[in-house]
Amino acid sequence: NGTGCVLRSSSERMENAAKRRLAANARERRRMQGLNTAFDRLRKVVPQWGQDKKLSKYETLQMALSYIMALTRILAEAERFSSEREWLSLHCEHFHGDSYHHYPAQKPAASSDPYPHRVFSYHPEHFQIAN
Repeated sequence: NGTGCVLRSSSERMENAAKRRLAANARERRRMQGLNTAFDRLRKVVPQWGQDKKLSKYETLQMALSYIMALTRILAEAERFSSEREWLSLHCEHFHGDSYHHYPAQKPAASSDPYPHRVFSYHPEHFQIAN
């Protein structure tokens, strides 16, 4: 009879839809695990001066952008100086703990030295950190 065939077909469609949903969920889980692993790896190479709490994904991307821009500026300045010694003395004299702020949400310490602001000039939008 045709009714049994229609029910079986409907049941098979529901089973197939459920299998597709499970497969899609598994793919999404793997994608998110990969994304979280990538953020963990990025957090390990992005400076976190004095930061003891794990940066959020947003903060990690902001710090990565700031870090890349700072490295780009350092390389660009290196091309402008003729001697390695001149370049090193320009940069190394500024590496003191109070020359840069601890994480993007913190305000920089008042300083007359413009070097940290010139090298790390990316100013992320300010946001509240929930405790």
